[in-house]
Amino acid sequence: MPTAGILGAGAMGAGIAQVAAAAGWSVVLLDVDQTAAQAGIDGIAGRFAKRIERGRMTQDDADAIVGRISAGSPDSLSDCALLIEAIVEDIDMKVAALSALLEHLPADAIIASNTSSLSVTELGVRLDRADRTCGMHFFNPAPVMKLVEVVATEHCDRAVIDRVADIATKWGKTVAHCADTPGFIVNRVARPYYLEAFRCLEDGLCTPDLLDAAMRDAANFRMGPFELTDLIGHDVNTATTRSVWTSWDKPQRLCPVHAQEALVSAGDLGRKTGCGVYDHTGDAPVAVLRGMSDAPCLTSGLTEAAAAFAAGVSSQAATCPAPVQVALMRVLCGLFNEALWARHDGVADANAIDTAMTFGVNYPKGPFEWMSSFDGGVVDAAFDALSADVSAGRFTRP
Repeated sequence: MPTAGILGAGAMGAGIAQVAAAAGWSVVLLDVDQTAAQAGIDGIAGRFAKRIERGRMTQDDADAIVGRISAGSPDSLSDCALLIEAIVEDIDMKVAALSALLEHLPADAIIASNTSSLSVTELGVRLDRADRTCGMHFFNPAPVMKLVEVVATEHCDRAVIDRVADIATKWGKTVAHCADTPGFIVNRVARPYYLEAFRCLEDGLCTPDLLDAAMRDAANFRMGPFELTDLIGHDVNTATTRSVWTSWDKPQRLCPVHAQEALVSAGDLGRKTGCGVYDHTGDAPVAVLRGMSDAPCLTSGLTEAAAAFAAGVSSQAATCPAPVQVALMRVLCGLFNEALWARHDGVADANAIDTAMTFGVNYPKGPFEWMSSFDGGVVDAAFDALSADVSAGRFTRP
């Protein structure tokens, strides 16, 4: 039975431990606070108990999985084949915590970081294990979400990358290979879903509830951009935006939006504070954030392009009011364009980007698959109309 070490017993670390143990691996769960490691195991057992009560799991299966996880110490890593780090997003803290474990690991152990935003290359170099350090980015909750971004650095041995991808696949995950670049695939390509939605609100195109409804009902997203950012937390969402924007030399299409940053400044972070774009204190959320401009005067060229684009999205999108169609076109073309730029910048190929966006954030289609589903010329016309209407070159393709 192979052994995996998991450093960090929070929600993500415990979730990864559950995934590995369910796949038959022996797991050593470590944390700076050893009581946290045991609490992580107890949490897994508690979640299993609820599944057993509902008839979704047997007691024997639950006992077998939990029995493969132990709250360990560095000395427990002597036969560890893979060590996954899942602690706070601070490079110095990651280096310090992993450095303390290196002498306890086999020389051929693989070190994989679950970081979502930091340089895996820098981590490997600072650990002096660059040839055996890669990224293994799970999505929360790890036992449920299918995607793992396997992040390759230019120093990491290709055999290590292939081994990690094989492990993730055998653990029941879908792998998307990507380069070690800021935001990897998902956290970069997803930015326009939030940013362009807020810009449409600022421009007075539509209210949050109208755009959320269009993205859900007409474009088949699980959640609209505003309700999703309220769920994520605007502090978390804007921090990721700023990190990706800064790391990619501040392109205008990834620039933070004033309306969202104002929510953070006011402490209106979404569901966790009771208010964000929506007021969540009542029986049902009520949209309270309004645009900063009156409804814009839409040109015939823009509305014609938006109508053709909406018809290509769905029959329901084709019946939306013109301003909502324009907003829908802006959000989707923002996603398409960022996918094009990510491929251009060498982050990943089109197939990996489509895989990441469908399995990592449950998009109805990957951006490249979606672009290819439109009739010829519709997407090009949409980009041309948006480039003529929107300043700052946000819809300039690579």
